[in-house]
Amino acid sequence: MRRIMVTLIALLALITVASGLYIKSVWNPDMPSVLVQRVQTRANAHGGYVQLSKIPLFLQQALIATEDRGFYHNHGIDIEGILRAMFVDLVQGRLVQGGSTITEQLVKDMFLTDRKTIPRKLKQIALAIMISRDLSKNQVLALYLNEVYLGHGAYGVGQAAKVYFNRSISNLTQAQCAILAGLPQAPSLYDPIHHLSLAKTRQWEVLKSMVSAGFITLKQAHQIDVAPLHFISTS
Repeated sequence: MRRIMVTLIALLALITVASGLYIKSVWNPDMPSVLVQRVQTRANAHGGYVQLSKIPLFLQQALIATEDRGFYHNHGIDIEGILRAMFVDLVQGRLVQGGSTITEQLVKDMFLTDRKTIPRKLKQIALAIMISRDLSKNQVLALYLNEVYLGHGAYGVGQAAKVYFNRSISNLTQAQCAILAGLPQAPSLYDPIHHLSLAKTRQWEVLKSMVSAGFITLKQAHQIDVAPLHFISTS
């Protein structure tokens, strides 16, 4: 265990230095605007960009509680999460953990690949830090909610609301929001159309995370859990 801890500290120091060097080498003041343009272009091709003010606060909170509890307090990366992921990777002897914040997921989706390699992770960390320096948290959250893939060809929560429920995003119920918030991790696995039981299990995990984060009470979670979902067929 001591050897693993020493290795973790050394790796974290290496990541810090490497990320700093990468930021310095690729720093581009236009990067935030490039990101915004790419997301808006994709969103316009899939039903249109949705302003954050149109997205239910409940859905925003559900996503944050599930994907990145420290979103409003971190600087684009989660040091504790990185250490935890590195620990698992060292124990397993291979890259298996992601440990990604919402900001990291955003830059990965728009600029990088899904390959689990150290260079790609370093780039992801560096880009997340760069974006966090120039965009507000609300801007980052809005961009992510408009580009995240949620299954059945739906990119962004606006299109997903139509695909799964035939509703505008602003008219989603809390139960429906909780379903969507559980999809980013594995859209196919938690597909509520074809795997409703797994989707409901994931929905409850989302609701429990919201309780833990202080967004809702346990009583409210149980009430939302049994609420009807009113799916539409995607066939």
